[in-house]
Amino acid sequence: MKNYAFLILLLLGCYHVQAQVSNISINKENFQSSGFPFKGKRVLQVERIQTSKEDNYIVFSKEERGADPDKLYAQQFQQIDGVWILVSDELISEDGIITSVWESRKAFFDADKDGKLDALFIYSRHPKDDLQKQLSCIGLVLYKSKFYRLRAEASDGYNQTTYSDNYASLPVEVREYVERYWNNLDKR
Repeated sequence: MKNYAFLILLLLGCYHVQAQVSNISINKENFQSSGFPFKGKRVLQVERIQTSKEDNYIVFSKEERGADPDKLYAQQFQQIDGVWILVSDELISEDGIITSVWESRKAFFDADKDGKLDALFIYSRHPKDDLQKQLSCIGLVLYKSKFYRLRAEASDGYNQTTYSDNYASLPVEVREYVERYWNNLDKR
């Protein structure tokens, strides 16, 4: 009986290890000057995320301050055979809009337990001529190297959420995790 209980505990421990996601702190300034091939000139946020099956850098960057139009680059790099390869690249840019990354609002997880990174980042939209005024809050979901979005508008008090066309294709467990986070988020 002891051997059976030990085996069950061992299997549960192995399952837990496989589902782990680790975030390694990266200094933005050092990363920016490292020569790593990200787009943009300024690193706003950089995360090194390791799972049981992947080693990732997620980089949010922009051009020089005051660039018109404002461009936010969201990129995912994975280490494959010892080389960092760009696997996902998203440009976020609208005329007359400035985007702001909420560096302290993010989540890294493995909701579907496949050993690969699932992530949620938050950013906001502001009119170019009034950065104190927030127009909307956006959740940017990264799943299997593709981006998906949730969005709430200041104009209705952030009460209604809209979704990108591809959002419904996310697995249920990923959507549930994201929506729990989103529903508890202070979007103001």
